[in-house]
This record gives sequence, C-alpha cells and structure tokens, in this order.
Amino acid sequence: MISIKNVSKTYHNGTHALYDINLEIQDSEFVYIVGPTGSGKSTLIKLLDGEEIPSKGEVIVQGIDVGKLKHSKVPLYRRNIGVVFQDYRLLPRKTAFENVAYALEVVDAPKDELRKRVREVLKLVDISDKSNAFPSELSGGQQQRVAIARAIANRPKILIADEPTGNLDPKKSDEIIRLLEKINREEKTTILIVTHDIEIVRHHPKRMIAIDNGHVVADLAEGGN
Repeated sequence: MISIKNVSKTYHNGTHALYDINLEIQDSEFVYIVGPTGSGKSTLIKLLDGEEIPSKGEVIVQGIDVGKLKHSKVPLYRRNIGVVFQDYRLLPRKTAFENVAYALEVVDAPKDELRKRVREVLKLVDISDKSNAFPSELSGGQQQRVAIARAIANRPKILIADEPTGNLDPKKSDEIIRLLEKINREEKTTILIVTHDIEIVRHHPKRMIAIDNGHVVADLAEGGN
C-alpha cells in the first residue's frame, strides 16, 4: 500500500512542486496520475522511488517511510518498484533477452531462475519471438514491451509507468495499456500510470488522480465518481 500524508515538496531553488498532498493507494490498484506539464506529477513519482524526499509530510510505501531511508538503502528499496519510461532506456548492445536478464543479474538471481523468469516475462508481454533481437531491430511498441518485461522481472510490488505511450501511435498505445492491465491482473502488481493522454483514460477507465499546480484537484474512482 502507498500512503502519502500531508506531503509538500519545495526544491532548493524555491520552486514549490507539491502542496499538502494526501493519497492512499491500495495493493493491486490500477491508477492514472494525470496533469499538465509542470503540475507536480514527476515530483510525486520521484518521492515514491526515493529520488527525492518530501519537505514536509510522509511517503509510506509497503510500510517503509521513504523520506527517512538512508541513501545507502535506497537501491535495495527500489527493488520493490519497477519503472517504465517514455524513451524505453534499453541497453542498445544487448538483446531483448539480455536487457530483461540484466535486471535480475544486478540482484544476483541464480542463473537457472534468471533464465526461467526472463522467458516467463517475455511470454507475458507477448514478445518471446523477439528475444534475440537488439533494440534497433524492434519497433517502438516492441521496445516498450521489452522495457515493461525488464521492469517486472524482479516481481516488484509497484510498477510506475511514466508516459509509457508518449512515443507511440494510438493503436500501439492501446496495446501497451492492455498489457499493463494484464500485468495488474495476473501478477497482482500495483500499477501507476503517469500520463497527459486523456484518450487512454477514457478508453481504459480506472481510478484517476488529477494534479495541477502541485495540488490534487480530483480523485475519481473508475467510472468518474
């Protein structure tokens, strides 16, 4: 579970990014975080993954007070969180299989377990047939599938997708959201999608948290209530 209590964030340059945010997100929820550029969405994500600490309030993730983590403990904490970016961030000289495997190598997963899990997640994201392809040989949608496979390889409790459809056409965007719904359903992963694409939210309605000028301006359950 994610619990954000009375959280405000002011950067060293004086920029006020978030004001008194209060949110509760349950295990296995699927949530959109929407808002215009500069609204505070990215800051909220940075607070959740330990990249930033709140100026005020508490960010509790799976019982851990993220703002009070020692710097040396942040990498271990981040094993509970998978992140998918708009620009994929795949390693260009590694195949799809190797890109996914890398996420497990860094946590010293046993080789047999590693290979089994990589095959499992490549199948889950429906890209097993491209396991030996390099990123340059894949379409944007295929690269994003590999990036998602890599992000969930370590079985994180939470998957944060930061504008995951930003570089994709509407058809591919729809496929990626359906894939994230499948992961939410089958892996029981809590999914947070940061997006400004309202069409996605309309076509795949879920809980939607809207942020503007550092404030939560709406928190709507699936169906808009």
